[in-house]
Amino acid sequence: MKKALTQKIKLFLKTSVGLVLVFWVLKGKMVDFSVLRHLILNPINLLAALGFLTASALLCTARWLILVRSQGLVLSFKDLFSLTMIGNFFNTFMPGSVGGDLIKAWYMAGKEPQNRTKAVFTVLLDRVIGLSVIIFYAAGTLILFSKWLDVHPEMHAIAVTLWSFTLAFALSCSLFFLKSFWKTRFSQVFLSFFTRSPKFSKLIEAAFVYQKHGKQLMGAFGLSALSILITIYFHFVQGNLIQAPLDLKQYFVVVPLAATVSAVPLLPGGLGTGQIAFFTLFKWMGIENPELGGTLCTLLQVYTILFNCLGYFFYLRYKRVPASFAQSKLSQ
Repeated sequence: MKKALTQKIKLFLKTSVGLVLVFWVLKGKMVDFSVLRHLILNPINLLAALGFLTASALLCTARWLILVRSQGLVLSFKDLFSLTMIGNFFNTFMPGSVGGDLIKAWYMAGKEPQNRTKAVFTVLLDRVIGLSVIIFYAAGTLILFSKWLDVHPEMHAIAVTLWSFTLAFALSCSLFFLKSFWKTRFSQVFLSFFTRSPKFSKLIEAAFVYQKHGKQLMGAFGLSALSILITIYFHFVQGNLIQAPLDLKQYFVVVPLAATVSAVPLLPGGLGTGQIAFFTLFKWMGIENPELGGTLCTLLQVYTILFNCLGYFFYLRYKRVPASFAQSKLSQ
């Protein structure tokens, strides 16, 4: 009872903050709705947007398929694409942009009742790879174009954070695949501490499966990089349509940073947080009318919401609790 009340309070606070941000966006005129109306009703632009979003969804599904097959699971590309679309659908109606992952994990647990931990772990790892590559893009761009940091000192802290994360992630990956490291006393103590819990023990076991699939993991990172490249180019194309004075390389910083901020679990789809992030980053880039950033964000959110709603048709096939999952719960 107390836990349920705490969750309701958290949801209320998150929603309240999100609504305040939306009010701030509207009051601060961070979105030019006259531009939006013209582009959203353009059928050619709508079809182009659906094409970009479909390509991104297919690449993300292929990335997830690599992780699933490495665990020895037998789900098909069709199954995973359906679950990807269902996850996208719930991302539209759940706080932040990670709510759909919970639904995907739930269905995966039902489809693989004998390997639930491995199945759910693929969802977690898929999310980690996706977010990590987004950060890598921004970190790499800030290295190649470090002169921006001299013009915009407010980005120094962001750059240091991104570089630190990238370095830490690269070091962690190197140690993960270094088998001699896991024979040291430190690593043995580390593993013995976490394997005391059966749940953590199974998660660690699922993680170590990928030590034998380094090439497959590299392929997953590659597909993620390609998906984000498409997303960045899509923003660039739409940005040109609203006459935003940014070049392509600037989008390699703006889009990844804004996408990371939009993942904060407040309102569904990153509403409010996304607009503020784009508006602020456009301003930092020296754009005289930074409301174009909020406008671009809103335009992409509208198209993304329309595309994600297609996930409802996939959800109709999976809306019942998977039989295998129900049976496994009853047997416990």
